[in-house]
Amino acid sequence: MMHLLKSDIYRIIKSSLCFYSMAGLILLGVFFGFLGASSTDTAEELIQSGLSNGSMLIPVFLTNVFMVAWGHEFNYRVVNNSLIAGMSRKTFFFSKTVLTFLLTILFVTVYAASLISVAFILKGSFPLTVALKPVLVQLPLYLAASCVGILLFNVLQASYTSVAAFIAIAFIGDTILSNIISNYLEKFDFLLDTLFFSNLRNITDLAVITNDQLQTALISSVIYGVIALLISFNVFRNREFK
Repeated sequence: MMHLLKSDIYRIIKSSLCFYSMAGLILLGVFFGFLGASSTDTAEELIQSGLSNGSMLIPVFLTNVFMVAWGHEFNYRVVNNSLIAGMSRKTFFFSKTVLTFLLTILFVTVYAASLISVAFILKGSFPLTVALKPVLVQLPLYLAASCVGILLFNVLQASYTSVAAFIAIAFIGDTILSNIISNYLEKFDFLLDTLFFSNLRNITDLAVITNDQLQTALISSVIYGVIALLISFNVFRNREFK
């Protein structure tokens, strides 16, 4: 698995596959940093608003992660060649999953670093924990979102359809689910607290969120992520590659 992971990282660096997405994330962090500077008083508030606003657009950039880690392998039949060469499906799948997680963490870190840098320039010095806590809280939810991307790429088996589906889920999926649960499935209204795309926007201000809400958001994101990965692996394991 490490050999495949290293070769993927080399391919990404050599071909600058994520360069434009990371450049876009830097610009996005700068934009929300300056935008928040005019409406907030403290660096902490600027960072919180920037992380909350950024969570609405970062999923769009994550589609590049899925294309690099999964779309390339399926579109160019890399997976076929790897399996023919004797690599097990389990090794291949988990290598690509780890790559997806690493790139997701990298993208979130790049955006957060850009936003924090702007906050430092505009608002002056502040405790680093002020910036790191909400970022670290958001990470499990972003990883859960990346698991949804992995699921879509394995189930739909069409890269651009998977990208469109992921963006649609990120933008309107929680709204649709909320309406369905509120109107037709009131007994399951507890699920409204587990919608991780909504939680991404809501948990950045740790001063107003309760411990129960935070635990619910984090635990549910892990559960959803694990379920998505299990389904994805089962589909991948039984898929016939031609």
